[in-house]
Amino acid sequence: MKKIAFPMLASLALITSAFAGQEVKESKEYKAIPDPCFKDTEFQLDLFGSYTDSVNRNPNGDGFGGGLAFNYFFMKYLGIGVDGNVFDGTGAVTWDVSGRIIARFPIETGSLCIAPYIFGGGGYEFDGADVGTFHAGGGLEWRATHTLGLFGEGRYTWGADEQDSAQVRAGVRFVF
Repeated sequence: MKKIAFPMLASLALITSAFAGQEVKESKEYKAIPDPCFKDTEFQLDLFGSYTDSVNRNPNGDGFGGGLAFNYFFMKYLGIGVDGNVFDGTGAVTWDVSGRIIARFPIETGSLCIAPYIFGGGGYEFDGADVGTFHAGGGLEWRATHTLGLFGEGRYTWGADEQDSAQVRAGVRFVF
């Protein structure tokens, strides 16, 4: 009898404690904090169209083109990037490969997600008249979603022997 009574009392004590207390009700409504448009770390892939205007004695001439860029932001405001651009210069196709350091200034108010940015770096331009380059510029990015943005930017490129050029780019930015 003792073998049955003790387990029965223990079970009864556990069952009654399950029904003890009052029902808990939420008294406050909590709003979820939205994800930021511009993350602290992000990888970006850019596809763009470009127009290059040769300045001074640049033998490559003016032309339309396009390219591809990869950017990595290791903090919200600072990142690095590499890009390649090809355009139809005077008499030949010109290739431009460069690296850059990017500083952006995100503005996130309500549903507005834009980021003006500046950059600078160096690269190499070749088609027969090979030249090392330095460039500086700025742009504006608008995020349509957290993973898709549109951007426009301008840059000025200094080359050896005054082979300078100005370039305008516009394109789509995929964010990962």
